[in-house]
Amino acid sequence: MKNHFPKNNGEIFVKGIDDKIQNAFFPVTKDFTSAFTKILKSRTHEQDFIINELLNGFVTSKAKAIASYSQGPIIDRMVEAFSKRNDFHIVDHQFYAMFGDPNKPRNYVKKQLQQLIELFGLVSKELIIEKDIRRSERKVYTFYTFPMEVLTILEEKYIIIDEKMGRAQVSEAFDRNIFICMFLANLSVNRDDLEKIGGSYTINGISAIFALILLLSFMPKVSVDESNPILKDPSYDKKKMSVIPKSWMIKQVLESLFEPLIKIIAYRIGGGLWLSKIITSDKESSIVNQIRFLLKDVNKWILGNMVRVEIPIFVEIANIFTEILVGYNEE
Repeated sequence: MKNHFPKNNGEIFVKGIDDKIQNAFFPVTKDFTSAFTKILKSRTHEQDFIINELLNGFVTSKAKAIASYSQGPIIDRMVEAFSKRNDFHIVDHQFYAMFGDPNKPRNYVKKQLQQLIELFGLVSKELIIEKDIRRSERKVYTFYTFPMEVLTILEEKYIIIDEKMGRAQVSEAFDRNIFICMFLANLSVNRDDLEKIGGSYTINGISAIFALILLLSFMPKVSVDESNPILKDPSYDKKKMSVIPKSWMIKQVLESLFEPLIKIIAYRIGGGLWLSKIITSDKESSIVNQIRFLLKDVNKWILGNMVRVEIPIFVEIANIFTEILVGYNEE
């Protein structure tokens, strides 16, 4: 790594990030619909299951004050709420009902709802009822939905007409990936406006997630002897998994690699603004420990070895790494 990574002003990092991370997850545009469409086309929940899980975990951590694990991930709750209506709208009371009395929502629930709306780039509309039927009083309802252009895309792709029942319904294909794409599109178009994307917390979290993806991509496969017990493990699939020595994941290895990778990702995606928000203090050691924990979720540990699932983006970035190294060897 010390020999090859610095060559040609970090060509491996630049190409890996620009070709496979920047273009697919953070397109350079100020048009939200354009960013959302591009991300949605290039990513699917099935293809990038691990990335969806990591991002889902990150968003859930932002809303942990209102959603315990037993209630399920917050994005899944949002998907469920939007799926119940065929117009992709939810009302604030519907959201409040998930976490208590919808008529007397607690202040922190209101605050977290607003943060989620901003995080996903959703828009709001107000409906004023001068005389509510139940209480005979003036009532203001706030509806949350997707931007109009995005709404058109969703209606075309995820609304199906039930001929027997004579009604429209949201298809099962509408899943958390939609919200992940909204979240990434919001990051893309507002990368210079920290308030709209959740500040330094978001920047550190996202940079760490994609640094982890880079780290996994650069780790070469390890060949194991035919007699190795790992090959006999029923859960091991040699077509989809590669073996990584567990020793590569120790703190001493991760600490030296992870900090610069986080900074590189932050700078490539958000320039000096993002780089200036990366935490460089004693908290870094706790971040490394969190990443080691994430790795256990991302990968399957078998018989003392780490077995990595071959997610497409890992393979794609690793191929860039291999291509450039082959070029260096030829020279």
